[in-house]
Amino acid sequence: MNSKSIDAVNILIKYYNSLSILKKFLIPSIVGFIFFLFFYIYILSNTTYMKKTIQDVNTKSIPVYKTIFDNEFLLQKISYELHSAVVANEVDWINDTEVYAYNFRKNLEGIKKSTVKNELMTIEDAFNIYYKEATTLSKELIMSQNNYDYIHRKTVLVVNKYNKLLHLFKELREKVKNDIKNDINSIYSTSSKILLDSSYAFILWIILSSLALFYIYKDMSSRINQIVSQSENIASGKANFHKRLSTISSDELGLVVNSINIFISKLEKNHHELEDARDDIQRFIADTVHQIRTPLSSILINAEMIRDLQTDDSLSEFIDSIDASINMLSNSYEDLSYVTSYDSIQYNPNIISLSDLLYKRIDFFKTICKMNLKEIKSNIHENIDLYINIVECERIIDNNISNAIKYADIEKPISINLFKTKETNKITLEFKSFAKEIKNKNKIFEKNYREEESKRGLGLGLNIVKNICDKYNIFYIASYKDNQNIFTYTFEEIKRK
Repeated sequence: MNSKSIDAVNILIKYYNSLSILKKFLIPSIVGFIFFLFFYIYILSNTTYMKKTIQDVNTKSIPVYKTIFDNEFLLQKISYELHSAVVANEVDWINDTEVYAYNFRKNLEGIKKSTVKNELMTIEDAFNIYYKEATTLSKELIMSQNNYDYIHRKTVLVVNKYNKLLHLFKELREKVKNDIKNDINSIYSTSSKILLDSSYAFILWIILSSLALFYIYKDMSSRINQIVSQSENIASGKANFHKRLSTISSDELGLVVNSINIFISKLEKNHHELEDARDDIQRFIADTVHQIRTPLSSILINAEMIRDLQTDDSLSEFIDSIDASINMLSNSYEDLSYVTSYDSIQYNPNIISLSDLLYKRIDFFKTICKMNLKEIKSNIHENIDLYINIVECERIIDNNISNAIKYADIEKPISINLFKTKETNKITLEFKSFAKEIKNKNKIFEKNYREEESKRGLGLGLNIVKNICDKYNIFYIASYKDNQNIFTYTFEEIKRK
């Protein structure tokens, strides 16, 4: 394509992109209307030609053809009347044929404006000569003024002129017949051409309209899908802030795209601000957790020293209360420490004894249970191993025990069961507590979700458990049976070597 063609195409594309959606869908209809307007003019011109041809046949060719037959009849009538006059020896009858001759000439005069004017003049001249000699011969035959040889020669000449006149009529009749035939063939071919062209035009219009509508549909569909995809990414938090939607069109979708791009730009700015704020909060939490470690360790050591140095049990209740509070604080500290470090520290799995770890964590929570008037009863099978990071396994156990202590009924046992099923070689860990039934068991593992707003907490514990279970493909479920909330975890067995 040359530069002019390319420029023309670019102008058309630019004009198309400037149109509204409604106008774009009207393009095929408007183009089709213009196309059929020109086609209508084409049909009108052809039908006008056909009408003129039919008119010529009706006003020129057919009257000539009819006149030929009429004059042939008049010629025969003149010949018959002249013959009758000779036989009857009536000269007056010869004069009576003048009426037929007059009608003959009058008929020719009426069609001299036709396309066969020259042929008609030739016939008229031939008729005048024939009629003059035929009437003269008839009168001579009646008067018998000439001898036989003269009459014979004269008769032969008249007959030849009569035959010549018949021949001229025949030629003209064939010519007019061919002209009528050609005109009819022309009308037929023109009408056939119009029908065929109409079919082609309709098919062409259907194809072009379908292609135009398909292009517009694909264009709209592609842009709408782009908008929907970007909107879904924004809604799901997966927006690509380094990419903007293309805005090649200024129609309604183009306005929507511009609005989305403006929104993405503002969202990008807010996102960067939120990321900076999140980084500041994470650094603050990490620094706070780090600074808590030293005083917390100091409090634990001093509490143990006080317990060792006391001479009676008068301070035991207070020391137990301090130990319980410190242990709960220590558990929250471990949750915060894990949350702030799991992105930066790699927690690699190892084979650990789940049985031994459960005993240790139950022992850790004994003082807390005592101060909350609750008791842990356990049924733990020995020598059950897991392939998991010990810190993450500890987070699973501690958060389930601490939740049970927080929400379980007072003076009701908290049951912890660990067993493996021989049929499936699966390890099952259960935490049971008598308490009010959890309403939304599916949302209980979501971040920041709490069944009872009155119970203060970070809302991170079970979400940490969920993330660890997802990491190791551990099946987990919350259920309610026999007035107990049950949290069940199913692991794959690790056999000892």
